[in-house]
Parts: sequence; C-alpha cells; structure tokens
Amino acid sequence: MACKCIDELPAKIMAHCNQQKEYQAKPVLDASFKDIVFPIINGEMFDALKADVLLIVDGRRTPKKTTMTFVYCPFCGVKYQEDV
Repeated sequence: MACKCIDELPAKIMAHCNQQKEYQAKPVLDASFKDIVFPIINGEMFDALKADVLLIVDGRRTPKKTTMTFVYCPFCGVKYQEDV
C-alpha cells in the first residue's frame, strides 16, 4: 500500500474531534477504523478498507447485506495494490 491513511487518519480524526466544543469536557481518547480487511494477492498481504452495503430488494422483507472492498483509498485516491 502506497498511502498511510489507515495508519495516520485515526490520530487526525481524534485531534479534530477534540477541537470541537462537544468534546471539551470529555475528550476522545482513541479513534480507529472498524472495517479493515487484509487481502492477499500474489502471496502479498496488504490492508484495505471495506464497507457494508445494504440492498433493498423487491419482494424481500429485510435488506440484503453485501460487502464492498475499496481498490483505491477513499481518502487520498491512491491505489492500494498495483495488480488489483
């Protein structure tokens, strides 16, 4: 992975939140991404973000859940792995 967003952004998010008025009395102590996956391509493992998508399907009572793994970093646009 060429970018460092997954490693660096949680600290930036935490700092941004702690600058807001609502967190002055009780500051945010930690921030992290919930959905990080570790795909393996050609024997190399790397980290990427994923998102759950809820699909409303005609005739189905409950939404169908599917997963989308990002090929590009949603924050900076850098491709996670060249051969993906």
